[in-house]
Amino acid sequence: MKKLGCICFLALSAAAEPAFLDYDLNWLFPQQLGGLDYEAVEKYDNVDLGYNVFYRKGESFDAVVSVYNMGRSGISDGYRGEAVEVVSQSVGSLLRLEEKQGKIIGLKKRGSTIVPKNSAIQFASTVFQYREGETNGVQKIRAVYVTALRNNFIKLEFTFDLLEGKTAQPMANEMVSQLIGLATAKTDEQSLLLASCAAFLHDPVGHGGRTAAGYFMPKAQVMDNLNVYPHLFAWPDGYSKPKNVDFLVAAYFAGMLRVVVPDQLEEGGEFEAFCAMLDTYELLRSKEQMVQLPKLDEWAKNPDRQALFDQLLVVEE
Repeated sequence: MKKLGCICFLALSAAAEPAFLDYDLNWLFPQQLGGLDYEAVEKYDNVDLGYNVFYRKGESFDAVVSVYNMGRSGISDGYRGEAVEVVSQSVGSLLRLEEKQGKIIGLKKRGSTIVPKNSAIQFASTVFQYREGETNGVQKIRAVYVTALRNNFIKLEFTFDLLEGKTAQPMANEMVSQLIGLATAKTDEQSLLLASCAAFLHDPVGHGGRTAAGYFMPKAQVMDNLNVYPHLFAWPDGYSKPKNVDFLVAAYFAGMLRVVVPDQLEEGGEFEAFCAMLDTYELLRSKEQMVQLPKLDEWAKNPDRQALFDQLLVVEE
């Protein structure tokens, strides 16, 4: 069997890789949106309510992208429809409720506009200002962007400290630009497969990672030429199998697919698969989502994984 060295299979930075995929719409949400880092995705049990994708940067900036249809059919594309106006108004209604409950004070609407000025997809934008908490709380701005596309509402709520306004404006512009990009991108099957592997490795236990694994694992299982070394899966068998250990198996295949798929190799990627599994183990341990597995602990801490991998193969032979 031909052995591959450590292949640099990513031309893009990690921040440019997807963190969550909507397989119905073929939308790839990035790890960073307007400079904010992906945090999590929340999927509702009621499909009409869709999902929320959360982003944050420090204590001053946070954003949530919501995609849903509220059970409606025939939603007109664009920002002009009556339904889009209802969605926009609902944000103001929720903020007024928060003010009534004492969570915020001094709520005021600062204005509305349409952005971008020249684009195939445009958003209705409304900006609110309020003070968070008590009278000495932080002044906040919430910029809301709403449009409709492919029978779904797309809503971006960007909240930031008033004093960060000059920094926030280009961030907001970039967010809108990225959302337009993901909504109009044409993603082929290979790109979707690779994006699924990246999304899983970024957030294996979250909804995004679990959804991604459900996409790429069935495809990996019918690729007969992929090489699997069972002795690398160093955990107890049978009824004592640790919780979430299936994520390590998925990580192994995700690392392998990211090597063999781009170059249409018949085999290879075993070392990258091994590294992906160890990295995922360390990530799961850091999130307290995995019990300690002594062998994987030992392997993950080894400073020369290539030498370790070669040694493990020799021992097995």
